[in-house]
Amino acid sequence: MFSLLKKNAAFFIPYLIFLFACSIVLALWSKAAIHLYINSYHNPAADFFFRTWTNLGLGVMIIPVTLVLAFVRFRYMLISVLGFLLTVIINDSLKVIFHADRPMTVFNQLHESIYLIPNVEMYSTDSFPSGHTATGFCMFCLFALYTKNNFLKTVYFFIALLIAYSRMYLSEHFLRDVDAASIIGVACALVTYNWVMNARIFYKFAEKLDKPLIRLKK
Repeated sequence: MFSLLKKNAAFFIPYLIFLFACSIVLALWSKAAIHLYINSYHNPAADFFFRTWTNLGLGVMIIPVTLVLAFVRFRYMLISVLGFLLTVIINDSLKVIFHADRPMTVFNQLHESIYLIPNVEMYSTDSFPSGHTATGFCMFCLFALYTKNNFLKTVYFFIALLIAYSRMYLSEHFLRDVDAASIIGVACALVTYNWVMNARIFYKFAEKLDKPLIRLKK
């Protein structure tokens, strides 16, 4: 596993910096104070951008991802489907266990108003952890593992990071929600990737797994 992390340092170094920064911020300030600070910065252009960008973290993204990977490599397609499923199962189970209030509910209870983005459906519960962030980090961590290009690996991290930030910008989640969700997504990506790439059960299917499931006729 260490060699896998080292090989993909272009993704994991900025990710570890992100986790370290989150741990400091969460240790020094309350979730409400952190969210109020994030909520204080907004404008119409950013409202539109993050309202759109956040959709990259939707669970249905597995459909276009699966279709694209079917033309690339069946093994990658299998890893992605299993990674998504594992991420959703763990993340949604934790949502049910914690049943945490969303920012809008928390600030209503505190009798404090926050800026809400127009045309965004606001939820009241199941805040911890963030589903969009978990699936986003799982998906783009896997993309980083699939590619050999270090620049793209770093780009994939920042795409996932912006998905996480969008959840806070839209006041759907707190920082702790996206922090924990990112760990879930990355962990599920690493576990499924490492298993499908190295488990003996897949050895005899290696020739078929490493070919596209769908081939375009020449």
